[in-house]
Amino acid sequence: MSDDKKQEVKEIDVAALDSELAAAKKVEEGKNSRFIRMAAIVAFCMSLFHVYTGFFGLFEYVTQRGIHLAFGLTLILLTMPLYEHVFGDKFAQNKGFRVGCRIFDIALIIAVWVAVFMARDEVGQLAERAGGTTILAIIAGCILFFAVLEAARRSLGYIMPVLALIFVAYALAGPYLPMSIAHRGYTFTRIFKFLATDLDGMFGTTLSVSSTVIFMFVLFGAFLESSGCSEFINKLALSVTGRVKAGPALSAVVASALMGTVNGSAVANVVGTGTFTIPLMKSRGYKPQFAGGVEAVSSTGGQILPPVMGAGAFLMVAFTGVSYFKIVVAAVLPAVMYFFGCAFAVISQSEINPDIIKTPENEIPKAGPVLKSGWFYILIIAVLIYFLMIAQISPLRSALYAAVSVPLVMLMDKQKRFTLKSIIPSLEKAGFASMTIVIGCACAGIVVAMVSLTGIGVVFGDMMIGLAHNLLFPSLVFTAMACVILGMGLPTTSAYVIAASILAPALTKLHLPLLTAHLFVFYYACLSAITPPVALAAYAGAGIAKCSPMTTAVEACKIGFAGFIVPFIFCYEPAFMMQGPATTVIIVALASLMGTFYISVGFQGWLLVKLNIIERLLLMIGGALMFVPTISSDIAGLVVLGIVTAELFIKRKKQNTPTAA
Repeated sequence: MSDDKKQEVKEIDVAALDSELAAAKKVEEGKNSRFIRMAAIVAFCMSLFHVYTGFFGLFEYVTQRGIHLAFGLTLILLTMPLYEHVFGDKFAQNKGFRVGCRIFDIALIIAVWVAVFMARDEVGQLAERAGGTTILAIIAGCILFFAVLEAARRSLGYIMPVLALIFVAYALAGPYLPMSIAHRGYTFTRIFKFLATDLDGMFGTTLSVSSTVIFMFVLFGAFLESSGCSEFINKLALSVTGRVKAGPALSAVVASALMGTVNGSAVANVVGTGTFTIPLMKSRGYKPQFAGGVEAVSSTGGQILPPVMGAGAFLMVAFTGVSYFKIVVAAVLPAVMYFFGCAFAVISQSEINPDIIKTPENEIPKAGPVLKSGWFYILIIAVLIYFLMIAQISPLRSALYAAVSVPLVMLMDKQKRFTLKSIIPSLEKAGFASMTIVIGCACAGIVVAMVSLTGIGVVFGDMMIGLAHNLLFPSLVFTAMACVILGMGLPTTSAYVIAASILAPALTKLHLPLLTAHLFVFYYACLSAITPPVALAAYAGAGIAKCSPMTTAVEACKIGFAGFIVPFIFCYEPAFMMQGPATTVIIVALASLMGTFYISVGFQGWLLVKLNIIERLLLMIGGALMFVPTISSDIAGLVVLGIVTAELFIKRKKQNTPTAA
């Protein structure tokens, strides 16, 4: 790599890859600004509002979701002023221009709060007016529509608001479009009324989940981060895996998986654990692109790992009506295969790369002292799992009780006890961490509203099925491609919401169960974080590892290959989602585990000995046959794998036999 290229790689702004990280960086840099201090008060009040409604009950839907949205918009407009996001900062140093922009932002904040309560009053009087609305509904919808798009532009970039505008344009231009996608058309008046007052409008499902469950898990994550849990997880992972040659990479897999269960952002997870794991892997001989790829794929997998999955899983509950417990059960085996594939890959890589060395014994933390000093973190996670999986109370209450348990449990540690001075910053951090999630859900809500209003989801689904000739497999391929493309420029949650609204209903027309269709979409929305050319988690890993983002993304896809195969498998084999007789589930699990192992070592190029290209191809073909849900394919796969493995045993024996003098 040339010196110029190295310099370019070193200058990757990791924080800029993720809206949540970028917002956190912005808040930290401007903490002495009076507007940031005002925003901190707003963030604190936002957290108090959600804690209050969590304990004492939610308000009616427009009030609950509207106040949640107004808080999020206020935080964005205070922390990301207009003068920094217009004309490319060309006039940002002009005092008059800055003052004018601040006045505009404050006026927009006031208008947003007024619009929320106008929408609340309009919805409250719908029954008295027999479903009719006044001009106030139009004004409220117009203000919120503009404010959400502008806040999304500042915090998420242009892709999300442009996508929303495209769907609005489709709603307006219905009568003038080709017959295959034409509809009766809607005016701005009808659109703004729908957004402000309809249950499928802006205050629909996405904002409902954001204003309840997602925020509570953000709050729990903020308290857990303040407690120092990430350091404990890194040490625990290294203490468990450090004594084997692949220990540093395996510790990255374990630590990132555990942290990913409480952090819904793959990029934020890479930054949180990768600053420790990536330098550790590099110091032990792993290539930078492989180290970055391991961290990226493991952090991405945290969103699909039960018992606490990413925010999309809670949206899945709302979209499908299936309990969270059933979603977690269905996701267990696919997640296990995903992380076993990562583990097999790093073990194989540690054998094929002669530069990799074991971690010295004196650098490996002892498991006993680590657990003794941090056992209360396990207790905190146990509280969440108990309420979520055993007591099976609502995810909202489970996350709330787990968040409250953090300062209570930390009383057992004199050095890390929470005081009022540490609780207040945690509440503020939760508000700041949620603001881009709020805006992403609100902007995705506009898209979902237009899908509901125009029926484009049904039309698009019929077109996709027709293009696939009513066949399931090509429909799944088209869906996977669409999810990955959406995920290139959108947060995982937003990508899942849009894909679930448009693509999942089409899959159900091909007799795919509703939960299976949504889980398929969710998986590929998550995997977009490591899929080239725009692989944000891989870019973050490359930024820390100081290497090429594209080669890191390729390595991540090779390591996490199981994630790309597994969704297709559970679409054809319900046993892969823990559905059916126990014997069938066990057989499918064992066959899949064998397939994962052989494909993984085939990708990396080592099994007992270094593999040539023919051996690698045969192992990957045999492994792929183990995933096909038929007895004949399993037998064929076993034959291929058995022959190649026997040949490798013989080759290894010959290599270890001393040559006669």
